[in-house]
Amino acid sequence: MNHAARSRSVLAGCVALMLASAPLASGAGAAETPPPAAESFSLTVSPTRLAVGPGDLGKTQKFEVFNGGTASMPVEVSKRNFVGGEDGTLVYQEAAPYSASSWLTISPSSFQIPAGKSQVVTVKVALPDQPEPGDHQVALVFLVPAGKTGANIKINRGISTPVYVTVPGPTDDSVALSDLHATGFALGFGGPVGLTAAVRNTGTVHRDFRGDAGLAVGGAGTAADFPDFTVLRGATRNISTSWDPPLMCICHPSVSVVNADGIVHTATVRVIVFPLLQLLIALGALLLLGLGGRLIRRGYRKHVIRAAAVLNRPVSSGHA
Repeated sequence: MNHAARSRSVLAGCVALMLASAPLASGAGAAETPPPAAESFSLTVSPTRLAVGPGDLGKTQKFEVFNGGTASMPVEVSKRNFVGGEDGTLVYQEAAPYSASSWLTISPSSFQIPAGKSQVVTVKVALPDQPEPGDHQVALVFLVPAGKTGANIKINRGISTPVYVTVPGPTDDSVALSDLHATGFALGFGGPVGLTAAVRNTGTVHRDFRGDAGLAVGGAGTAADFPDFTVLRGATRNISTSWDPPLMCICHPSVSVVNADGIVHTATVRVIVFPLLQLLIALGALLLLGLGGRLIRRGYRKHVIRAAAVLNRPVSSGHA
């Protein structure tokens, strides 16, 4: 099993609000179980995402669901089609492209987890005849239904975990930089400038920018590397970082990506940095120095005038 991410994800809150008239997820047993109180709710699913490569298609994949709360809870597992949002979220669509929802078999699809216990959920992938090579994706939603309450609003809580299935054949993880955006004029108040890059997947499989393969900023100044992110097949991802420019410059920060064919894609943005704050401080200092010098000269002049007046004062002669 090829786990692209093995860290655990904990959700301690709600992910969906549904009106009382909205239908609940299937499962009579789950609907009759009162939901755990918010303060006692803690659900963990590992891995947080699953990438099934061509060599893993015949293997049984496993998820571990852990109840870290203080009350037993029902869990239902469903499949949802999605596309990648520009901010990295999963955007659910009934008829999303590259869907793999019909390829997966989940067992068990509903279960009860006592407090402090785990449940293993297995996933098997069966490809259809002559599938298109490349990534196909589906989200597994581990949902704790609201159950029966007297409230007008019912809260369903859960975790969504993306699954990427790569069909054997020619694949391409090429991306293109469609934009690099920043404030065109910075006053140089000493704070960083925000940079946002738009990365578009032009290939047939997802592309990870993580660790040594992460996206970095080139050019003058210093910048934090972009955070780790993934661009899904057919999606565009906007990702941001901060850049500390030189004190004064006409700078051209840039980002670059290298695709498997060796072609380098680069996006550049021009930023004019003018040190207004430093200039105001310097002008203020010069003004204070000039004012201080003027006051000193004025005081010296008064002292000289008083001394001259004393010297020019007539001396009275006395008679015995």
